[in-house]
Amino acid sequence: MAKKQAFSAWDEVRRNIRGVRNEMIIMNVATIILGILMVMFPDTINGLICQSIGAVLCVWGIIRIVKYFMERAENVFGSFGLVQGVAMLGFGIFLLVNPNFFVGFIDMVLGIVLLVMAVIKLQYAFDFLKLDSTRWWIQLIGAVIMAVLGILALTKPFGAANIVMILIGAGLIFSGLWDMISMHRMAGFVRDAVNGVKKKEKEKSKYVDVEVEDE
Repeated sequence: MAKKQAFSAWDEVRRNIRGVRNEMIIMNVATIILGILMVMFPDTINGLICQSIGAVLCVWGIIRIVKYFMERAENVFGSFGLVQGVAMLGFGIFLLVNPNFFVGFIDMVLGIVLLVMAVIKLQYAFDFLKLDSTRWWIQLIGAVIMAVLGILALTKPFGAANIVMILIGAGLIFSGLWDMISMHRMAGFVRDAVNGVKKKEKEKSKYVDVEVEDE
């Protein structure tokens, strides 16, 4: 019974990892698509991003409102679901009607996003180092590249807005592809570790069984 419980626990870990991996794939694909659009259409992408954010906020706000009215009475107090939903819906509609309001902040926000992605890649480098990967420094190079792109996006040394958008788009494409490769490698390390532990548990259980039979 204990052996079955141990195996089921490891299987649960692998299922959770698979679920996170699927979510990361969707997010990275969306990041790559956004980056491609920014490289191809640097002049008009700002308004499109604002409208997309507005549409997402509208949908999210409606979901929050509906969820509030579907909550049980004892869970309503303290949830603030209705307030959050109305605020998201209102701000989403505002961005859809006035997409130019947020345009001036897009490059700054995306530059900060690139810096956050650089920090994430830096953590990947340390994670691979802890896993005794001989190529952990590759992740470090990725973190440096993303940090440079983020700084360029924020400081705008080239002046032209189009160039900034293209740089940010290139950074998003690079980050999405890099993260998918890193995620695949990380999943491989975890899979090997889980399989190794399961193998040791099997060998240990066989050893215990043999001792019991000898007695």
